[in-house]
Amino acid sequence: MTDTPVKTIKELREASEESEAQAKKDKAALLDAAVKEAMASTAYGHLSAVAREAGIASQYLRTLIEDKEPGWLDRAAEEREAAKAAARAAKSKGRAAKGGGRATRTRKSGAAAA
Repeated sequence: MTDTPVKTIKELREASEESEAQAKKDKAALLDAAVKEAMASTAYGHLSAVAREAGIASQYLRTLIEDKEPGWLDRAAEEREAAKAAARAAKSKGRAAKGGGRATRTRKSGAAAA
């Protein structure tokens, strides 16, 4: 037999319980940080990227966000849509200032082209 000390079942159980408690604390800290990071931006795809980085499902992250601040996801979607609409309006204003919209080129029919 070897002279190395062997832990008793009681000692192993206590160590396991301590590890489990620490793992729960670490998981809670990870989820809290993921929620804060995801809510830092309303950009399209940001939430999914944060979920991927945290190693959790994006739907679970959405659920955590809604639990923390109900309605935030809807407001973020509205902000994205408003930004898209503003970008489209700015783009069409720029075209109008240059002399109209898209230039169309008439195409000759097959008989006229020959």
